[in-house]
Amino acid sequence: YVFDVGEETNIDAVSLSYGASHPMLKGGTIVSCILESMYAYGTIASREGSVLDPSEALRKRNILKHLPAVDFTAGIQNAFVERNSLSYIDDGHTRSIPEMEGGRFMFRIVGGLDDSMLAKPDPSIVKEGIKFISNFGVSSFAMNSETCVNEFPELDIFEDSKLISTITGTFDGSVTCHLRPQNIRESTSSSAPNVFNPLEAYELDFSGSSVSLRLKEATFNLDHRRVIVPTETTFGVRVNRSIVNMMFEGTTHAVIAWDFQGSSPVLQVSKVGYNPVRVSHEDRAQVHLLIKDL
Repeated sequence: YVFDVGEETNIDAVSLSYGASHPMLKGGTIVSCILESMYAYGTIASREGSVLDPSEALRKRNILKHLPAVDFTAGIQNAFVERNSLSYIDDGHTRSIPEMEGGRFMFRIVGGLDDSMLAKPDPSIVKEGIKFISNFGVSSFAMNSETCVNEFPELDIFEDSKLISTITGTFDGSVTCHLRPQNIRESTSSSAPNVFNPLEAYELDFSGSSVSLRLKEATFNLDHRRVIVPTETTFGVRVNRSIVNMMFEGTTHAVIAWDFQGSSPVLQVSKVGYNPVRVSHEDRAQVHLLIKDL
């Protein structure tokens, strides 16, 4: 069998609205999002050698080979939250107002293929198992939040204090997950591999995945205290190598990086009862939170 989805398959726009509330719970949630230019294309076919033999030993390792050969891609070219949609997220403790523009998402599923089946070589394809590839990003997002804080008089935090935060920026990333039979000679488990146990039969490879975040603005206010994060601060995580079994036992080597663009987050403090945003420079003290290299 072979099923093809043509490259011309698309949906112009879809409006999604999600709401949640409960009479026994505080808060509620309403989020409306517009998805534009949704697309999908690919092929699903029977995998080579995928003949089910009832007399075959019930080894869990053989399940994957009965999956179809697949190369399927779908995605969204633009997603955004309407400014006038009155979207909010409230769990009874924190109330947030989300904003988003220029969102994009693409995922691809490949498996059971080799170069001989394609018109041109593709380093993403796999013959054994199945691989999930996802690329995503947002060109602009904002999150304005108010969080109730428990009273702590020793730190000058009193009743009805709220942590007010504003975060704006961009983010993007790529996540790759390859589900395949576990290598018997190189077990990622703390015990020897057991091909008859479904939790020991497969492994997941997340190598090459990465996520990055760039902040245009980030401030946090708690009564008479305020923390300001430098503009264009970036955070990133890259997974150089990660192979785990189905219980997520294994080895992972990742790099976590951050860059404050040569500056430091700043803590500003004013007199109790005054907001550091509204007082003059003379009535506000500040200190850099990072210590310079000696």
